[in-house]
Amino acid sequence: MKRDISLEWDSDPGADLRAATEVYAAVGLPAPTTPADATAPADPGDRIGTVRARRDGRLLGWVSLYGNGEAGVTAQGERADRLARRLVHGSYGADPGATAEERAAFVSMYRRAAQRARAGGASMLHWSGTDTGPEGDAARATGARATGEIARIWTVDPRGWWAPGGLPAIRARTLPPPLVGLIGEGAELTVDVADDLAYLNAGEAITAPGVAPDILGALVAALVDLLRRERPDVRELAVFEFDGDTEGAVRLALPLAGLRIAHRVVDFELPLT
Repeated sequence: MKRDISLEWDSDPGADLRAATEVYAAVGLPAPTTPADATAPADPGDRIGTVRARRDGRLLGWVSLYGNGEAGVTAQGERADRLARRLVHGSYGADPGATAEERAAFVSMYRRAAQRARAGGASMLHWSGTDTGPEGDAARATGARATGEIARIWTVDPRGWWAPGGLPAIRARTLPPPLVGLIGEGAELTVDVADDLAYLNAGEAITAPGVAPDILGALVAALVDLLRRERPDVRELAVFEFDGDTEGAVRLALPLAGLRIAHRVVDFELPLT
């Protein structure tokens, strides 16, 4: 029988770098020279420490705490398998979903992180993540509250998709291999495909300055159709769309193309007093 998940607390500033190094080694890459969790919160302050989760010695993930002497502390988590996927495929890509083991590990790690933050005198613990993912599980388990929505993940299965009516006619051509995507009507869309999952980060892979939502929606629909015809093994296209899209065109375009919100990325906060 497998042993329970074990937790390690490490207050060394390089703790998360050492955790990342384990993942790099697991996929045959040399050790990184900077922390791999580049999504650390903006202006996080000093690194307080890192909680690592293991089962039978295997690294499942880690949560790092940041603070700069203020009452609030920010936590940032990483799943080891998710980072490995990014290293192998070049991006996080469409996430196949967290395992039950990873979800249990995140609940345990955020509980320990809250204990450490409280012991250090913090009155609030902040983190962000999807409402349906391990971060959301941790929020529900600890009683944290959602304080705001910052992004959305829209999905569609190209295999069962039909082009919605009412979209304007467009002219677009495919991108040259090995790229997968379309260019036309003043926009360019590029999608990452890994196995049966396709992923598009709207902020990085959609270039459409001034393009109207209905035109962009038609382009997204054409992209879904391209995947259906040329990548029949793809079972899901996921689009990460966030509040940084100041024009709002992407958010309006995606439902026009038949995509629906599957996950919401939100900020969480847990009072510690």
